[in-house]
Amino acid sequence: MDDTNPRGPAGPEPEGTGRQAEYDFFVSYHAKDHDWAKWVAWQLEDEKYRVLLQEWNFTPGTEWAASLRRDMTASERTIALVSETYLASAYEQRAWELAYQHDHGFARKLLPVRVEDCRLPGLLGDIKAFDLFDVADEAEASRLLLQWIVDAQTGRTKPTARPPFPGSTGTDPEQPGETSSRLLSPEALLTGTPLARMVEYPVRLRDKRAVELDLEHLRRACQRVIAERNVRAAVELDYLVAQNRPDVELSPDTYALVQRVKAEFRTEMRYMDGPQAQRRNLIEPLINLTNLVGAMFAHLPIEFVLHDTRDPLHSVCAVQNGFTGRQVGSPVSNVALSRIVNPPGAEAAVYQVRLPDGRRLRSATIPIYHRVFGLIALLCINVDAERFLPGAKGSKSLLETLARLPDNMVEEFFYG
Repeated sequence: MDDTNPRGPAGPEPEGTGRQAEYDFFVSYHAKDHDWAKWVAWQLEDEKYRVLLQEWNFTPGTEWAASLRRDMTASERTIALVSETYLASAYEQRAWELAYQHDHGFARKLLPVRVEDCRLPGLLGDIKAFDLFDVADEAEASRLLLQWIVDAQTGRTKPTARPPFPGSTGTDPEQPGETSSRLLSPEALLTGTPLARMVEYPVRLRDKRAVELDLEHLRRACQRVIAERNVRAAVELDYLVAQNRPDVELSPDTYALVQRVKAEFRTEMRYMDGPQAQRRNLIEPLINLTNLVGAMFAHLPIEFVLHDTRDPLHSVCAVQNGFTGRQVGSPVSNVALSRIVNPPGAEAAVYQVRLPDGRRLRSATIPIYHRVFGLIALLCINVDAERFLPGAKGSKSLLETLARLPDNMVEEFFYG
C-alpha cells in the first residue's frame, strides 16, 4: 500500500502524542467478523484512506494487548465492527472504550458499525451507529459506508451535489434490493397479511389520548407471524421494531421473540433491504417532496404533514407550514391510525376537521402505495379555511401572499 495520502494529513494530532496520526482509521473487530473487516478496509483503502487492520498490519509475534493503545493513538478514528461476539469479547471492549475515552462522542473518533442485528449496550449505545448488515446490494453498501465516513469526518450530512428534483423520472428510488430482486423478486416473496390488519397489531390507541407500543400484542404478533409463515407481516414487524428498538429491548422476552422472527424469515429477508435502507429509499424521497410542495405555499395556513405508516409511534416525518402542533417524530393521529389499520383506496379522502380550539379545517389524506410494501405513507393536507373567509382578519394579506409571484422568471411551453 502506498504510504502517501492524497487526502492530506489524517487530521489533528492524536491526544498526548505530539505528532500527526499515522492512519485515518483503526478497524476494531472480532475474528469471527474478519470478512466484514477486510471488506470495510478494502473499501476505505480504495478511496486512499490509510487503514490499520490487525489481519493486514500485525506480523506474527505481535502482542495485541501491549500494542493496543499505541495502535489506537496512531489512528485518527476507530471503526468498531459490532456484533454479538464483538460485544462479548473483553479485548474488543477495551478497543472501543479506549477510543471513547478520547472522544465522548463530540469529535466522532469512535464510529460504531453494526455488522449484525444486536443491541448496543451502555456507552456504546449512546453513539449514533451505522448499519451495514441490512443492505442487500454490495455497491449500495459501499457507497453508503463511504458517505457515512465523510459525514463523520465533516460533522455534517449535507450532500456535495445539488439534490435532484423529486419529480424526476430518471431513477426510481423505490427499488429496494434491486440487484438481489433479479434473482427472486420481493413481490414474489412478500406474501401474507399486512401487520396492521392483524388483531395482534401492537400499535394501540390508549383512551383516545396516546398511541403506544403494546409489548404483549407484539409478542402475540411474533408468534402468529411465525405460525402462519406471514412474510409480509414479518418484514413490517422488523421495520416497526427497528424504529422503536429501545422500547422493545426493555423486555428481554419480547426482544427474543423478535429475533426469532428474523431468524425464521432470514432467507426471505435476504432478498430485500433491511429497515434502515427501506426508510432511506421509500420515505426520504417523500420527505423531500413534502418539503418542496410546502415551500410552494409558504407563509399560508396550508399545512402538509407526511406520515410513515409503518412506524405509527413516530409517524410524522415531515411538516411544512404547521399549525396543528405536530412535529417531526410525533405519533399518528386517530384519523391516520384508522387509515393504517383499514387502508383506504388510492383516492384522496377530503373531510372537515374541528380542532380543540373550535377552528374548522378543510383536510385531505392522500394514501401513498408502493408496488411491494403496499401502504407506506399518508400525506395529510390541512387548510385553515376560516382564515380565507371574506371579512376574516388578515384574509386580504393571505390572498396577496398566494398571488405574489417569485422573482425567478422561467418560460415554459406546454405541448398538447
